[in-house]
Amino acid sequence: MERLLNRIERRFGRYALDNLTLVLVGTQIATLVLSTARPEFAGMLTLEPNLVREGQLWRLFSYLFLPASFDPLWAIFSLYWLHLMGTALETRWGAFKYQAYWIVGGLLTALGAFSFDVSADNTYLLMSLFLAFATLWPRHEIRIFFILPVEVRWLALLDALGLCAAIGMADGWAMVLPVIAIGNYLLFFGSDLVALVRNTIRQSSRRRERGAFASGPSLADRERRCAVCGITSETDPDMGFRICRCAKHSGPTELCVTHARDH
Repeated sequence: MERLLNRIERRFGRYALDNLTLVLVGTQIATLVLSTARPEFAGMLTLEPNLVREGQLWRLFSYLFLPASFDPLWAIFSLYWLHLMGTALETRWGAFKYQAYWIVGGLLTALGAFSFDVSADNTYLLMSLFLAFATLWPRHEIRIFFILPVEVRWLALLDALGLCAAIGMADGWAMVLPVIAIGNYLLFFGSDLVALVRNTIRQSSRRRERGAFASGPSLADRERRCAVCGITSETDPDMGFRICRCAKHSGPTELCVTHARDH
């Protein structure tokens, strides 16, 4: 996916819209204000396939302008977080890749809504955006309601569980919408997650190896033996020994100085 995006960006990157996050935050604030004056206004923005077929084409993109909540307190918090996450991702990725995340997610959501004739909004897309932010900055600390400090990785776990729960609790084919949000996230972060798992396994293996060595007799007390030539600290007290951890061996291997140097 990364190579494809880089190839497309070289050709079309100059057309990317800068400060997309500010546009989204601004339109969501406007929706919140207008919905306060006219409660039915929000319903005019959701993605409704039947109404789009009747000519209400603005619904194909207007659902992105819906705020995560219409409760004043939650709305302020969600808009603050959208601005924080979006600005950070846009700075890290660049305008083109950040915009591509929204476009691909939006197109897939619309495709799912029309394929299964279900209504859609941007709830799951915003949840997947939070997963993207948490993947890049897992230890970033936020304050819930600006008071309680929590690292985003723990909130991301709840977010992921929420998406999974939405799949199981959705009414009929509406389950495809959280599935699409997860798919959009994996499309952009699948390779990063694979690398993260491999790195975690590698680090765990190294910790076990170090623990095995630490639990055994100390180097000063035990006999040293070269795995290549078999020379030991008993047969040649002047010989030095080294521990090799290269990929040629299944684990930490002891070598005499001569073979460690040639190795």
